Amino acid sequence: MEVFDAVVKRRSIRIFKEKPVDYAALQRCVEAARLAPSAMNSQLCEYVIVDDKQLLVEILDSVALWGGVPKPAGGWSLEKKPVAYIVVLINLELEKERGCGRSNAFLDIGLAMENMVLVAMEQGIGTCIMTGIDKKGVGEIINIPKKFEVAAMLALGYPDEKIVLETTFHSVKRWVDEEGVRHVPKRKIEDILHRNKFE
Repeated sequence: MEVFDAVVKRRSIRIFKEKPVDYAALQRCVEAARLAPSAMNSQLCEYVIVDDKQLLVEILDSVALWGGVPKPAGGWSLEKKPVAYIVVLINLELEKERGCGRSNAFLDIGLAMENMVLVAMEQGIGTCIMTGIDKKGVGEIINIPKKFEVAAMLALGYPDEKIVLETTFHSVKRWVDEEGVRHVPKRKIEDILHRNKFE
């Protein structure tokens, strides 16, 4: 598959099959993150793979927002939820020591995440990048040392939903049709691309 085709095919998945993902496949995603570009080559990110069933339940409970939907009063249903998470950490000691700044750290995180997402997709694994989480709570669940901070999380599993892209002229709100297909509107290129100057 060509890189551009992979970019077109990749979609955020929120409904997963109840089938475990092999640890080696998850480790391959982290290897892809490790090789991502890093501002000033600071390499501040570290990763925790979570695939223990009890920890999965606890981490899911820490998710405040899932696909733009707030956590229901009774909590999330466990059905068709992620079978693994990769928690992305910032090493605060290295951040201070190397003087690269938080904005560079977040750039690193974005680059690492995209590498993981694409390598997961290559292996048939669906993903969803998550930031609407209780970061302190997740850190406590996975017992991170004080020198780390949870930055983001990647949910993983085998996809159990169909997603189609559509061109939008106004709203970018996602929606699900009667057959359960998720529609994701994307702005047209002519609405976002400018050459040399704004006219």
